Amino acid sequence: MKKRVLFIYGSYLWTRTLLGLTFHPYHSIKETLRRPVLLPVIFSPLIAIALLFLAAKTGSLLITVYGIQREAVAIFLSTTLISIIFWQALLLYFLISFLIAMRKK
Repeated sequence: MKKRVLFIYGSYLWTRTLLGLTFHPYHSIKETLRRPVLLPVIFSPLIAIALLFLAAKTGSLLITVYGIQREAVAIFLSTTLISIIFWQALLLYFLISFLIAMRKK
């Protein structure tokens, strides 16, 4: 299999699973545990947090804002951070509960 085709297929699976985790997290985590190769997708919100911090740091170096614009940027970044953290906590909760349920069987 060519590298390009493998990259496209991997990207498709990652995106499909990530969209599933966004809209149907319970079902998608159950499906991901059946195929453990996709387990790193569950930790995608951590990658998003890292990208958020990098974008915020780069933006603070390149763009200088004052007054109400600075507060709007701070509210946007903090709200985004909190929502991503809660999303990751939900995914970890589902993952742990499924792992405990599988262990009991």
